[in-house]
Amino acid sequence: MVKLAAVLAVPLALLATVASLGVVVVDVQEGGPDGHRIVVPAPLVLAQAGLAVAPNFLEDEMRIPDEALEHMPIARDLLEALIAAPDGELVRVEEPDEQVVIRKEGDKLVVRVHGKKGEDVSVNVPLTLAMSALPDSQGRLDSLAMAGSLSTLRFTDLVEVTEGDTHVKIWVW
Repeated sequence: MVKLAAVLAVPLALLATVASLGVVVVDVQEGGPDGHRIVVPAPLVLAQAGLAVAPNFLEDEMRIPDEALEHMPIARDLLEALIAAPDGELVRVEEPDEQVVIRKEGDKLVVRVHGKKGEDVSVNVPLTLAMSALPDSQGRLDSLAMAGSLSTLRFTDLVEVTEGDTHVKIWVW
């Protein structure tokens, strides 16, 4: 009985450790009578580990082109102002067949798109993650800062898309 408890304790402890660090879940549900459902959970620590070693393998790919680099100070100022700004609606576009609303809610930029044909898109962009994704003055991305920002995503719905009977959701648990 003790051996069985020890054998069961190891996977349970590993599962508890992974769950405590966060899990990214991708859930795809196809519409229609023959629709499939695919749910892919991935430990957040895998993404963090990948970002930590990425510079060793992707140094050239992780550099921003010079023509984009000149606009990064404006992007940084914009994000800093957005982080400091009060919550509220920033943009609203209403057309006969579509509505787009962009709001700042807490530490997120929230984008909602609603189409009259049953198309809905919801995207939540954590502002701290967006800030960490900006390159330094030499155009290099700081993958360790991005990896650290991922830990702030716990219990966040990142993306949800519905089109007819098809539904896709990505969230961090």
